[in-house]
Amino acid sequence: MYSNRTNTELIEILSQESLLTFESQLNLKEEIQKRDISVDLAPLETSISNKLSQIKNLEHLKDFGFQAENTQDGIVVTRTKKAKFTDVIAMVLGIIVFLIGVYGCVNLVMTFINGEELDVFTLAYKFAIAGMVFIGIGFFSGLKRLFDYTGFELSSKQGIITLKKRFDVNLEEIVAKASDVFIDSHDDVLFLRLGDQTIFTSNADNLVQTLTLKELAKKLKNV
Repeated sequence: MYSNRTNTELIEILSQESLLTFESQLNLKEEIQKRDISVDLAPLETSISNKLSQIKNLEHLKDFGFQAENTQDGIVVTRTKKAKFTDVIAMVLGIIVFLIGVYGCVNLVMTFINGEELDVFTLAYKFAIAGMVFIGIGFFSGLKRLFDYTGFELSSKQGIITLKKRFDVNLEEIVAKASDVFIDSHDDVLFLRLGDQTIFTSNADNLVQTLTLKELAKKLKNV
């Protein structure tokens, strides 16, 4: 990432290290150390250390819409209130946009049936309103998340994993051994699985999310 940068440029980037992503911070530190540049790395190392601490404490689970609570016997993961609220808002907006799109489709069809003469701008406008149907459908992903994770709970207690999640329609409870927890990846998606079931997914290209998911897997296994 920084191999083509001059030493002066690296020092300039270092002065703005707080603006970098975690992965960029790690790469910057590695490049500076490799070149043996005489510069104070303390602020950068502090930022990296703080981020690693946040990852270890599973603070970035909120990026997935979840939160973890340590208990005397293990750990419990639930959906955050913010994530639930966001899904509800997405669902409501989706319904509104979808209905506007349906109205636009009907209006567009009636325009052609009635043989109305339209200028290019008006016709483009009617097509745009009709196209909101597809935008509204896209918002319905919030409805799916809300349904899938209503009643969700993932817990680990004395080597036993309990997953409460909706599969199809019913809220089911799966009990398995800690050894059944593993991480799988496909393309750019990372999966946290319990046996054959997917608990939830994350972006495999995001280092913070990847490390957070791995840390959660370790805690569930009590490693």
